[in-house]
Amino acid sequence: MSMAARILAGAGFFAVAGGLSVACAQEAGDPAKGLQYALQTCAQCHAIRKGEKLSPNALAPSFETIANTAGVTGISLAASLHSSHENMPNFVLDVAERDNVIAYILSLQHER
Repeated sequence: MSMAARILAGAGFFAVAGGLSVACAQEAGDPAKGLQYALQTCAQCHAIRKGEKLSPNALAPSFETIANTAGVTGISLAASLHSSHENMPNFVLDVAERDNVIAYILSLQHER
């Protein structure tokens, strides 16, 4: 199972158990600020820009791949960023940072 699939598999549980806000996770956030945060924090391991397929760390899916994984929503991303998972360093995002990164990742979704 891919890392993105493992992340999403636990996301539903964490979204319910963590009491995450649907409105906050899906409507808030500034994609431009999310990109800036990702450039500083996430780009060491993940390919973060649209069209980048290969991440610096082969185990880290690209943000575009994450965005276009079936079932990805603001809630599932919030749960993923809220929980620790294999092969990823533990870090703490404040609510605004989390919402900005989520908004950026969701901006990478293909038209459906």
